[in-house]
Amino acid sequence: MMRKLIHHFIQHTVITNWVMLVVGLAGVFALFNMNKRISPKLTVENVEIDVPYPGASAIEVEEGIILKIEESLRGIEGIENISSRSQDGFGTLDVEFAPDQDMNRAVQDVKNAVNSINSYPVGAEKPVVYQTTQWSRAILLIVHGPEDMLALKSIVEDFRDDLLMSGKITNVSWWGLPPREFSIAVPPENLIRYKLTIAEIADAVRNSNLNISSGSVLTDQEEILIRSYNTKYEAVELEGIEVVSSIDGQRVSLADIATVREQWRENVFHAEYNGHRAVGFNVMYSTNEDVVEIVEITENLAQQYEVRYAGLVEFDTFIKDTEELEERLSLMTRNGVIGLILVLVLLGVFFNLRMSFWV
Repeated sequence: MMRKLIHHFIQHTVITNWVMLVVGLAGVFALFNMNKRISPKLTVENVEIDVPYPGASAIEVEEGIILKIEESLRGIEGIENISSRSQDGFGTLDVEFAPDQDMNRAVQDVKNAVNSINSYPVGAEKPVVYQTTQWSRAILLIVHGPEDMLALKSIVEDFRDDLLMSGKITNVSWWGLPPREFSIAVPPENLIRYKLTIAEIADAVRNSNLNISSGSVLTDQEEILIRSYNTKYEAVELEGIEVVSSIDGQRVSLADIATVREQWRENVFHAEYNGHRAVGFNVMYSTNEDVVEIVEITENLAQQYEVRYAGLVEFDTFIKDTEELEERLSLMTRNGVIGLILVLVLLGVFFNLRMSFWV
């Protein structure tokens, strides 16, 4: 059989040339489209369930959500372990499956079990179910320069958004700036005047600063979710919260009795680099992403930002996890070229140059 196949290609040189051309082009295409990773690709056999429950305590999250989901997951094939965590306003479960389990089916089974529960608390949002992804760091940048933390925060957020808009990067994180907080200062005379207490004002702010889910309406064509989004993100929005409302029509807002300011939280961790305010910026990659391409995109964008904000901000590469990978790729390429030359030379000793090339 093999002799006939070889004889066929010898007799039909056009077909042979086309086969060689297709194989060569396929190799070149695969070379330039192959994802490069620092470590081997690993599949994580875990499914995570996140359920936001704004305004609820950790005990309410556990009793109203976590326990119900854990009960609904019982009986699903392949589950080895279930761990959960409850905190104020949020609950999460981690479901671990057996190594040989089909994860696409596992994720769908978990979604079906979670969606079958019809007794979630009124304020709970829809659970989010997804397969856990293994993330690794591609590059760590230190962004430093302006002493104004608001300006530094704005630059870093724009940089993050531009990275995500590239379509090649899906996970970035940054640290080094203290969190923002709202300060509400109420003069004592206003408390006496309107017969209020600090606890009553805090309750008014808390109850008017929630995202509330009110169920859904099922039609013939779609399911319409009913939700109220009232979370406040700016000081001016908090000032409009109604604190007092009487039957005679008197309405008192927070701005009428208090001063609301947005400020940086004091006495918390912040980062400095070379004596300047700084932010550490991690760019991550998953098992399906090209780490070398991600690093190139990040470094090119960092250079563009340094030109745009010349003299104001600097981007320094602190850790670049692809340096060893690039050295290995360079070594493989160099060894491949040397090996090809040696093969051509040795074949040229016994055959002519044209024959050596085609062999």
